[in-house]
Parts: sequence; C-alpha cells; structure tokens
Amino acid sequence: MSVEKQRREAWRWLRQAWDDLEAARALVAAGKYAQAAFFAQQAGEKALKAVWLLQDADPWGPSLGRLVREMPEGAKERFASLLEAALALDKLYIPTRYPDALAELTPAEVYTQGEAGAALAQAEVILKAAEGWLSRAGGEG
Repeated sequence: MSVEKQRREAWRWLRQAWDDLEAARALVAAGKYAQAAFFAQQAGEKALKAVWLLQDADPWGPSLGRLVREMPEGAKERFASLLEAALALDKLYIPTRYPDALAELTPAEVYTQGEAGAALAQAEVILKAAEGWLSRAGGEG
C-alpha cells in the first residue's frame, strides 16, 4: 500500500473512532450505559488500529491490550503508557452486549453512569494520543 493510501486509511479509522466516541456520549445522555461503554471500547480499538495502519501493519482483533502490547516499533514506546486504559476497555467488549456474560442480569441492569463515564474518559485518552501521533507521523487527516 502506498504511503499516501496508508495515511488516508489511518485517518479514516480515526474519524470513525471519534464518531463512535460521540455516539457513546449520546448513549450516556440517553441512560444507555452498557451501550455507551461498548462504543467507548470500539472508539479506542479503532484509534489504535489507525496507528497500526499508518505503519503499514495489519491490526487484527478487538483487544486493545494486544494492540498496545504488540504495537509496531515506530509507535510502541508512545502507547505503552496507555496499556491500563486499553485493558480496562477490553473488559467491556463482551459483557456490555450479551446477557449470558453476566450472572442472571442483563448489561442494562449492571452498567452504571460512572462506569460508562470512565470508559469514555479512557477512550478519549487513547483517541487523543492516536490523533497526536498520526498528526506528527502522517500529517493532518
């Protein structure tokens, strides 16, 4: 893939990450905390994948922790400090959506405004880091 195509694709993924975070905020406002937490996880995942894509790497899978731990060398040091936020968001991938992931309750009954807010904050830190890195490494989107 050409460098220009890598840049465009990375910024496209980051734009979608910001849109997912905006959707998560709307879901919090609507009292849909489980769904908001899931969209925060999705936003973080897409932002990290944008960084991978700019480096012509193949990001696969939903684990933010893995995406941080196995980050290509060009960005590994910059994102290592985000591992804790990434792992926190990883925990929201399944149980925010499936009732059989929780004992006798549904995600809507379990997730709170505070948990959703924390997920949004963790995702925003990752998105801002990704945007800063892409701006320095690959120009504006």
